[in-house]
Amino acid sequence: MENEEKKLEENKTENAEENKTATEEKKVNNRTNNKALLPDIVDIEKLTPEDKPLKEEIEEKRQELYKVYTKSRRTSNILMGVVVLVVIGSMALLMVNKDWSKIVGYSLAGAALVGLIIFSVLTKNKFPRQSKEYIRFVTTRIDRDIYNNTEFQDVKVDLNQKYSITELNLERVYKNSVDIGSRNIVKGLYLGQGFSCGELALYSVKEEGKKRMKAVSFIGKHVELQNTLHFEGRYIINFRAEKQNDLPTDIDDLVELRNEDNLVIYGPEGSDFSKDIPAKYLSELKKIKVEGHLFNLNVVLWAGHTGVYLSYDDPVVSVPFDKPFDDEPQFIFKNHLLAVLGAERIINK
Repeated sequence: MENEEKKLEENKTENAEENKTATEEKKVNNRTNNKALLPDIVDIEKLTPEDKPLKEEIEEKRQELYKVYTKSRRTSNILMGVVVLVVIGSMALLMVNKDWSKIVGYSLAGAALVGLIIFSVLTKNKFPRQSKEYIRFVTTRIDRDIYNNTEFQDVKVDLNQKYSITELNLERVYKNSVDIGSRNIVKGLYLGQGFSCGELALYSVKEEGKKRMKAVSFIGKHVELQNTLHFEGRYIINFRAEKQNDLPTDIDDLVELRNEDNLVIYGPEGSDFSKDIPAKYLSELKKIKVEGHLFNLNVVLWAGHTGVYLSYDDPVVSVPFDKPFDDEPQFIFKNHLLAVLGAERIINK
């Protein structure tokens, strides 16, 4: 009896250990699975004295990737030339119409085809993967400079997050949007107030005669904020350059309330923007000069919500690859962003 009780206790202990091990394995598996499902969120860290200047660090990475690209292109061209020569040689041997020439011809053609397939398989994902890693590096490195000021806190970028047409249509600046591209959506606090900023491209349907085609509505930076204003409907404030790009199009239900110099304000008919929008807020926005890299500035104001559309040229929103990186456009954008965030504090009191 004592032996049976002893065996029973040993079995209980072994079962307990097995259950504990199974539980621990399950926890590890759950953590692994959850980690795979989590969004790719990166904390934007402040710069340190050891960090290289923005231009120098990105240019080093760009040159590394460009060397890989040119080497890959050169190898591909050489291999393609060899394949073409081998195929021509194979055809010439086949035309001899001898048994030995047919064997050699088919063998050469087969070897060329196999070599081409192997090369394609080995290089298929290599460069796209390196390009993706490079884009990730460039965007997060630029973000570190943009959001390096002490006024910014808890700044993060979700590398998987994208804007949706639905949410942007709610702001009602551009109508008939049919396609969208976005990346590098950064969220954080500026002097304790939340903001979101990302790169955005919007496309709409354009009709030319009987043809319908996709056209660019907006390319640039989009900033989303909250305000404490109270009024009915919405206002669109447009600061435009001499060359007018990316102007607001969803204005059929609005009227021009002000149109002077480079400033146009749209709002509901019969509304008084001077009562709803603080004059100091407009003065702060006027400090943003719509020139150079900045083509246009649209601000849509709803009660409680602000959407800002800064329309830029390629040096601000594109990732450098075949040309040297210039950091000046990024610092110009940073000044514009600080002006937008500073103005927003006026309507958040």
